[in-house]
Amino acid sequence: MPLQQASWESITDDRWPKGVQKVGTLRPPDVDEPTFEEFHPDGTRYGSASAPIAVAWFPANRSDVYACSTCRSVFLRYTEYGGYYIDHRVRLVDPALVV
Repeated sequence: MPLQQASWESITDDRWPKGVQKVGTLRPPDVDEPTFEEFHPDGTRYGSASAPIAVAWFPANRSDVYACSTCRSVFLRYTEYGGYYIDHRVRLVDPALVV
């Protein structure tokens, strides 16, 4: 997948590769509105490449899981809804950052 950075990145549908398919979700099935609070115990931020991927915290808790059939990479993807826009955001999963 042609990502430009190691952290969350906006990616349009026309840039979404055909070989990357949804394989699951991290959205809790019993929670209507997951938290928007983030988890940054080491002072990272949302856009930090070293920010933890904390499954129970935003934005992982609102993400679906995708896998690339070619490179076998795993990605998280969620949709940010603004007043007049929809923005799909994607992050490559680095297993060392999952908490």
